[in-house]
Amino acid sequence: MLRVSDIMTPDPKTVKPDNSISTAIRMMQEGGFHHLPVVQEGRLIGILHANDIRRGLGMASLPENTPAMPHVWDAVPVRNVMQLVRQKVTPDTPIRHAITLMRNWALTGLPVIEEGKLVGMVTLTDVLRITADLLDTVEAQPVPPAVAFVGRSGSGKTTLIERLIPVLQERGYEVGVIKHHAHNTLVDKEGKDTWRYARVGASPVTIVSPPQTDVFVQTEQELPLDIVIQRYYRHVDLVLIEGYRWSDKPRIEVHRMERSDTLLCTLDEVIAIVSDKRWDVPCPVFSLEDVDGIASFLEERFLHSTKTQAAARGEEGGQR
Repeated sequence: MLRVSDIMTPDPKTVKPDNSISTAIRMMQEGGFHHLPVVQEGRLIGILHANDIRRGLGMASLPENTPAMPHVWDAVPVRNVMQLVRQKVTPDTPIRHAITLMRNWALTGLPVIEEGKLVGMVTLTDVLRITADLLDTVEAQPVPPAVAFVGRSGSGKTTLIERLIPVLQERGYEVGVIKHHAHNTLVDKEGKDTWRYARVGASPVTIVSPPQTDVFVQTEQELPLDIVIQRYYRHVDLVLIEGYRWSDKPRIEVHRMERSDTLLCTLDEVIAIVSDKRWDVPCPVFSLEDVDGIASFLEERFLHSTKTQAAARGEEGGQR
């Protein structure tokens, strides 16, 4: 678990409450930072932010050089514009908790306190830096290919995916499925134990039984599709997606004449069509019943590099 000590800026520069605003601005300019902890007799009593100075002095922006500062600022003490310390963390505080504090309190910096002494600062810049590093690490790790089955309601997307899964599994592949839920409603049932735990702030909430394990994770907004795949589907060979027409994933349109005589997507948006109608188009067209043909298309298009691994898994399974 990453902790504040992993990303904080140690031994930050500080000012005293009686120092002038001019002195504080000079320190910010020279150090290239936007926060200054305010310390009196070794005790942290406040935080001075560049925005506090601008608001306190009615300025649109801070001067870029020292000579541009009015001499009157020499008479304005830091205590007049600083903020009291609203939240603080320790070096052992998990980074996730520190980020939550910054978000909930609209803070751009947090003082780090150990045994009553200021030992560092965690700023938005620190958080963005570690976020960029983590994204580089995540994006460097392989993720399984994914294909989206799109089409009008009632066209047979769920049925087709349901029939495809065992065919692909028989060929040795591990398959995961993601279905988009377009409605702003909870999948968990109101009144159930899991719902009650989540309602008071628990996340994730997991219910475990002999045949199934369900994990409910609370999110403030819909997770991006790529994040869902990276977080929960790394162990599979292929992800079949129902919906997500607007995503950048390869799309196969499922079409049924009784629902519409036209396609939902344009031809440049799809890699194949599954339909009960013959289409004179440049992309592959499969009938709704040609599950083996669709599986072979997916295998050749997305699973060629994993075929050896799948075969190895099959041999291991036969040896057990």
